[in-house]
Amino acid sequence: YIDGTKIEANAHKNSFVYKKRIMNAETRLFERITEDIYRLNETYGYHYPVKGKYEAFDMGVICQYLMEVITCQNIQLVYGKGKRKSEFQRFYDLFLGYYIKLNEYEFWLNIMGKRNSCSKIDHDATFMATKYDYYNQTGVTRPCYNCQIAVCNGIITNSDVFQNPADQHTWIPFMDRYEEAYGERPKYPVADAGYGSYDNYLYNVEHEMELVQKFSMYGKEEDKQFKKRKFNSLNWKINEEGFKICPDGRVFDQYGYDRIQYTRNDNLSITQIYTEKNHCEGCPLKEECTKGKYRTCGKNVILNELQEKVKENLSTSEGQEMKKERSIQVEGAFGVIKQDMGFTRFTRKGMKSVKMEFLLVCIGYNLRKYHLYRIKTDKKEA
Repeated sequence: YIDGTKIEANAHKNSFVYKKRIMNAETRLFERITEDIYRLNETYGYHYPVKGKYEAFDMGVICQYLMEVITCQNIQLVYGKGKRKSEFQRFYDLFLGYYIKLNEYEFWLNIMGKRNSCSKIDHDATFMATKYDYYNQTGVTRPCYNCQIAVCNGIITNSDVFQNPADQHTWIPFMDRYEEAYGERPKYPVADAGYGSYDNYLYNVEHEMELVQKFSMYGKEEDKQFKKRKFNSLNWKINEEGFKICPDGRVFDQYGYDRIQYTRNDNLSITQIYTEKNHCEGCPLKEECTKGKYRTCGKNVILNELQEKVKENLSTSEGQEMKKERSIQVEGAFGVIKQDMGFTRFTRKGMKSVKMEFLLVCIGYNLRKYHLYRIKTDKKEA
């Protein structure tokens, strides 16, 4: 039984650095640099190239040349109130500022890598939405690590720490770690809807693991509120040929095109797009149904088959029992770790140290579980 939770890093919650903000600031800075390079070339007849994007190295080359000119011409650098800078010094200070700022941006982007954020205090921590905030009890982002565990018969059998907030991206490396430790992969790896993705299902099939982790829309067919959304294609009826029928009774059986995508793990995903033969012309429900010219309906044959297999496995008596046990065992283990053991925040910084700390916590949990089991056994024997 597998699940994950976010545990706060040893960093202040306002020490955030966001990739999107840096990239937006970079774009604005590139525009200013372009204007000033044009001005520098026109003023002194230089031929510095104009680009769409610049690096700190480019600004360093310009600064170095301007400093050489200042040195050769014995231009005195002045700073402070009442001092008048020369034109060369103004350009030098301007591009030196660009160099410092671009160097800072490149530093943080290099630290973040594929992540969207990091902390200034703990560079390996990522800002994630947590379920509880001290001040207003909302999903305010805080620097955290995504901690994953696998529980079997109440004992933690596998654990790992990840930097990405999404659970679905942790599935494959977590299973590989399990196989490395035990020489095999679990036959029934039960998990919640956060792990049900196209890549993870294909990984299960490839390694002969049963599909017993839910997907995002699992069980929505039985939800009363969701059933009221008649314009959601998941609530549409399907005819004998397998084509969907909209609320107006029109059959979406006209093949349009294939939407071809490659997933995060380079798996090919093909979604077939279907339309209605009249393209919704004259439909009285068109304005409520779609904002586009006409409604389309997608069908991913492979993903649909995988999801149907998940429904089949979880609908059996064994599947229903596994769903109950997952919420009891793995979520119960996190409850003990966070509430009883009081582990809600790391004391170490850096991925290597954080992994060691979480592993020690899991070992402590298992020892605690074993100790309680021995106490109960001794009482029964007495």
